[in-house]
Amino acid sequence: MKGLVLDTSALYYGKDLPDGYELIISPGVVRELEREGMGPRLEFLLASKIRVYSPEEKHIEKVQLAARVTGDISRLSDTDIEVLALAHETGYQLVTDDYSIQNTAAELGVPCRGLDQRGITSVWHWEARCIGCGKIFESNVSVCDICGSGTKSARKRKPRTKR
Repeated sequence: MKGLVLDTSALYYGKDLPDGYELIISPGVVRELEREGMGPRLEFLLASKIRVYSPEEKHIEKVQLAARVTGDISRLSDTDIEVLALAHETGYQLVTDDYSIQNTAAELGVPCRGLDQRGITSVWHWEARCIGCGKIFESNVSVCDICGSGTKSARKRKPRTKR
């Protein structure tokens, strides 16, 4: 059977879910929907169409590694990491409009599609740049160790090629 892993936004906006697929979510998606007061809708979905699965730790670790490579690790919540790990583990397509999730999915080779958005067209890698002196850091650094200024997330520049 074909399957889809759904992130919170796929359920939050009340879109019709596709038929003919096994639909799965992570425990984090359940927590986020309950926190948003969507308990009754969630109960209906869980009773009829959707199953909850927890990903294995080894898949969570692979997602975290890929997110560090792209620089998306600080942009992803624990729930985002769970749904990515579920898609990686099951081989199911991931449904999300979150570009950081899509970016990490592409790095992992996880098939992904948007719900309302077109989706990413290429993988971006992120870094942190000091707003004071311009020093470049890994994406998760928030304060410059040279001048003490904050950093701003920026897309990594591609190295120039010699002509």
